[in-house]
Formats: sequence, C-alpha cells, structure tokens
Amino acid sequence: MAEARTRQRRQRGSINADDIVAGAFEVARQVSLDQLSMPTLAEHLDVGVTSLYWYFRKKDDLLNAMTDIAVDKYVREMPAVSPDEPWQMTLRNNCSAQRRIHREDEILSDLILIRTSTYSRDATRRVFEEVEPIVQKLVDAGFTPDNALLAWKSVSVYTSGSIIQDRILRRSDAPVLDERQRRMTDWSTMPLLASMLDRPLAGTTDEAFEFTMDRLICGLEALLAEQQDGKAKGARSTRRAAQPARRTNSKTASP
Repeated sequence: MAEARTRQRRQRGSINADDIVAGAFEVARQVSLDQLSMPTLAEHLDVGVTSLYWYFRKKDDLLNAMTDIAVDKYVREMPAVSPDEPWQMTLRNNCSAQRRIHREDEILSDLILIRTSTYSRDATRRVFEEVEPIVQKLVDAGFTPDNALLAWKSVSVYTSGSIIQDRILRRSDAPVLDERQRRMTDWSTMPLLASMLDRPLAGTTDEAFEFTMDRLICGLEALLAEQQDGKAKGARSTRRAAQPARRTNSKTASP
C-alpha cells in the first residue's frame, strides 16, 4: 500500500497581503471572479484558509483590494488629455483606450465595470480624476458645464455598455460571434440578415464601435453649434434692447 503523502504548506507568516491579492488574480483568471473563493485561493497558495482571513476578513475585503489594483492599472494605461488636441479626438482616444484595456484584461473589466460596490474611496477618487479633465476640455470648447457632463456620459455609457455586452457574449461563447451563427436558425425568412452572415450580428466590432462614436460626436457637434448660435442670438437681442435706451438718454442730455 502506497504511503499517503502530506502536502507541505507554507509556514505561518510566510505570506503577505500582496501575495494573496496576486494569487487571487491568478485564480480569477483560471476560473472566474464569481468562482474565486477563500478556500480555493488558500489551496492555490498552499496555505491554510485562516492565513487569508488574517489579512482579509471576507471575500468582499479581498475584492476591494483587487479593485484598487485594477484601478491603478487602468489609470496608468489611460491616455492623458492633451491641451492641443481637439475635443473630438479626446473623446475618441479615451473611449478607444477604455475598450482596449477592458478587452485585454477581463478580470479588470469585471472589477471596474460590474462590481462597482467594491470601490474604495481612493479608487473612486482616481476614476473620477480621469473624468475631470475631459469634462473641462468640453467646457473649454464651448459646452456649458451641464452639457459637457451629459456629452461625456453619453459616450462613456455607450463604451461601457459595449464592453459589458461583448464580455457577456464571450463568456457564454455565443454563436453570434463567429461562423456558427449560420447554423443558429433558418434564415430564409430574413433575406437581408442572411446576406450579412459573414459578419457578427451581435456584439460590437471595431467597425461598429467607430461608426457609433462618429455618430455620437456628430450629434455633439450639432449641440455645440446650437448652443453657440443661441448665445449669438441672445447677444444680438440684448444689444437691440439696449440701443433705444441709449438714444433716449442722448436726446435727454442734449437741449
């Protein structure tokens, strides 16, 4: 009978919080963030589960620490707002960078976009510090502060939504992402769609993303033109209203 071998674990004190967080990312990438558990992580790190609870009392505390790491990576990889580039380019560059970062690191995407309840105060501040210069750029271009914020929210919500939708489709291995969509159903009653089955019918391709960003920016350019036209009309009305008063004062002052 073969002798049972006892697995050697790390000694107490041989692991720290940074090791635990790094190991949590490794496990999450192997399984998923939802399936990450303290016992699974302890087994991965060859420590007793009580060693983890010494640093993190519950999984939510661990997720908070992981989110801080994810936000730090996100902030480091996002492009800075250049004072010389047009506001249109700022929006395009920022949203394209968001999409690239989230596609390259799906655990980061889950932490930042889906599990927002795990944001610490510091992580929240750092994320919104990325928004401030973009909204300021739009205000400097002539948007009112309210319209600048709404403009940013419109492109940001579209970008985040497309990232999350693509993430869900990839996780479920949806056939609408590849050639399997031809076998999904009988397309004979949908001749127009049937003629375009060589491209994904769901999800956000690069072409579709750029198309929508262009359309959103065109709409924002129209909004800015309307806003500036309204200001010009208001200024002309103010001047016309003031002119009779000046002529009356002029006649009164001259005998």
